[in-house]
Amino acid sequence: MKKYIRFIKKIIRIILPSEGLINYFWHLPIEWLYAVRYGFPGRKITVIGVAGTKGKTTTAYFIAQLLESIGKRVALYSTAAVKIAGKEELNTEKMTTPGRGFMQRLLLRAVRAQCEYAILEISSHGLKQFRLIGIPFPVVIFTNMMPDHLDYHKTDRDYTFSHQRMIGPKTKVVAINGEDAQLRKLRITGTHTIIFGKGDGCDMRINNVEGESGGTSFTLSYLSKTIPLYIRTLGIFNVYNATAALAALRGIGVDILELRENIKALIPAPGRMESIPNEYGYTVIVDYAHSPDSFDQVLKTMKPQTKGNLIAVTGACGDRDARVRPVMGKLLGQYCDYVVLTNDDPYTEDPEKIIQELHEGIRTVLTMKEEKSYWIIMDRRSAITKGLSLAKSGDIVMILGKGAEQWQVFKDKRIPWDDREVARELLNEKKRGTLQK
Repeated sequence: MKKYIRFIKKIIRIILPSEGLINYFWHLPIEWLYAVRYGFPGRKITVIGVAGTKGKTTTAYFIAQLLESIGKRVALYSTAAVKIAGKEELNTEKMTTPGRGFMQRLLLRAVRAQCEYAILEISSHGLKQFRLIGIPFPVVIFTNMMPDHLDYHKTDRDYTFSHQRMIGPKTKVVAINGEDAQLRKLRITGTHTIIFGKGDGCDMRINNVEGESGGTSFTLSYLSKTIPLYIRTLGIFNVYNATAALAALRGIGVDILELRENIKALIPAPGRMESIPNEYGYTVIVDYAHSPDSFDQVLKTMKPQTKGNLIAVTGACGDRDARVRPVMGKLLGQYCDYVVLTNDDPYTEDPEKIIQELHEGIRTVLTMKEEKSYWIIMDRRSAITKGLSLAKSGDIVMILGKGAEQWQVFKDKRIPWDDREVARELLNEKKRGTLQK
């Protein structure tokens, strides 16, 4: 069946070479038929959509946890994990918003499990290809908006306005990051808008952000009240994610003033600033950061927390915008003391070419402690081994790019993979004295 569908799509692409025509004459009718087939399940549950360039996964995960903490039955679909009525599993799809009726089937499962809310992480690809047709979004969260996926969207304008499709007649509340200029270009009318951020004009205003050991404290000004809050994860970006989650709950009528204790219990999504415990006095963190902005945010956050050296093990994804790779390399050179470059998911690209483009960026700064402070090790397991072998007490090892993804993808194969499990295995080998340097 899949081969048959792929064959038809090839014929369609010959007849309709324009991406826009393919979306309207192929994706739209196909996804609409799936919505009809499954009985429009999105109309039988309150759907909260989370979109934006960065922070979607963590924000969606936080929303689900907060709803569960007040006794609500929820479903969650995110890049990292899928949860329905308390049963959680890792997402093995390697896709934020799968097509061919996937989201309709997921919502049908949620309805049958008697879930009251479904929190969906939404991609611009999924919106442009109508994978969410027939699903109303009473509450929409926009975390931020910056140029991304330009290999697909071609222009910033197309990327931004693909997100406009989330806002429909059933949308009651839209929460946006008030500091994001791109988001202000969206046409938001006929709905209640909640603006969050640090600016004076924000409805939910963030202040007094302080990184602490293992977490972050901040205050949130809302409805003439100031609430002191604490989250058990680092980074100003996670403060924004938590605030966006609170805005979502406010959007469905929950009094967020009563959630002060609930927010303390929030944990990050799998593979998002996830700490891997060890007994050696250094910190090992696995994170999904895979773009210049996310590199900047994560490394900038962790550098002041590092008592010793900041060590990064990372690569870059293939078949994506290659122009960002030297920028990512430059950030690694600026923030890190040691860097191990390795394979991510090269897809159809030459893995060595990807690494060399990252390497170019590192060499433009080279502010690391010594000239021999970066290594190129193509095998990812060996690269993580090298990163861990460099670490001493007080150091931080950042394993970046894949988070909790369950596969590593090459041109002709997919191999099972999990950075977190590999790190745990290698730390156990070190404990047994068998870790190879």
